[in-house]
Amino acid sequence: MTTKAVLFDLDGVLIETERETFSFYKKYLNERHNINLKDSDFRYKAGRKSKNFFNDVLTPEQRELVNTDKLIELKRKFFNTQISKYAKRVDGGKELLELLKENHYLLALCSQNEPRMIESALKWLGIKKYFQIILSLADIKNQKPNPEIYISAAEKLKVKPLECAVIEDSQDGILAAKRGGFKCIGIRHSYMPKQGYRKADKVVAELKAISLSLIKSLEQKKRGR
Repeated sequence: MTTKAVLFDLDGVLIETERETFSFYKKYLNERHNINLKDSDFRYKAGRKSKNFFNDVLTPEQRELVNTDKLIELKRKFFNTQISKYAKRVDGGKELLELLKENHYLLALCSQNEPRMIESALKWLGIKKYFQIILSLADIKNQKPNPEIYISAAEKLKVKPLECAVIEDSQDGILAAKRGGFKCIGIRHSYMPKQGYRKADKVVAELKAISLSLIKSLEQKKRGR
């Protein structure tokens, strides 16, 4: 089935904040509470929400000492006001969006970040104009791997799931796309387990590797099944 729309995740696809977020928490916990996270604890943050991360790396006694909800909100405040310090642009993002726009693809951003964080990121990247639809955590009841955010985007764009290519980087995101009946391109990260990409139709090492021919090849793969 012809691909008419491309749906993007944000963090890990168009920006990188995983290691920056981990470094922020590590420094704060050490300076304020004398809690020392190991570098290897990053594996509990990669591709996961902060709440789950704290449940894994902090003991029950430490969780009583640290108000993790306030710490998460503090992190959001710094990331929103100083995003260039706490995030990195992913090479090739704007170029890919421009290429897709020129070739008349519908574009949606489907991120489980809060609306304020998404707005800050899109303004910093200068890419808000490319998206017909922008969905955030505030627009869904069920988070990935539930496909709700992608199904909602397809409905708003008035296209079928099989007419969409989803670009994701996490296991939960890829599962969400596939459970919703979408085609999916996975962007592999060194900190993510390889088995997390097994469900993706195509896997690339970086965003810059995604081309029109790669997106069109998903149509051939679906027809051949």
